[in-house]
Amino acid sequence: MKQKRIIGRPWGRRHRGGWIIQPDSLLQCLREGDAVEFGKIQVGTKNLFQLVRLMDFPDQELLINTNGKLEVQNIARYTVEKNGQRRTEFRLPRNRHYFNLCNEAWLPKVIKTLIIIRPKKFG
Repeated sequence: MKQKRIIGRPWGRRHRGGWIIQPDSLLQCLREGDAVEFGKIQVGTKNLFQLVRLMDFPDQELLINTNGKLEVQNIARYTVEKNGQRRTEFRLPRNRHYFNLCNEAWLPKVIKTLIIIRPKKFG
């Protein structure tokens, strides 16, 4: 059986060697398949979907790094006014939530659809 590959393109922003992605757009990409690939790391979508849904807080987004494992943490969004212009900044919140996933965690035995996450650059 041939594996179907879908490229998911949520809006993202580079930060600290990773990507800042909004949880809603990431959840929308995760709904479509059985496994997801960030860089060279593959993870099952069923449990990852539930974890990301629990980490959805107002005024916070997700910082996703892949450095040998998948690292997901929440990061707070602030608006700062500099020289009369409003800018968006990101800082680690006081109560941060963080988890690491090894490669091939929660993968189903047969992968029918694989979602490859490649964020679109925003800002």
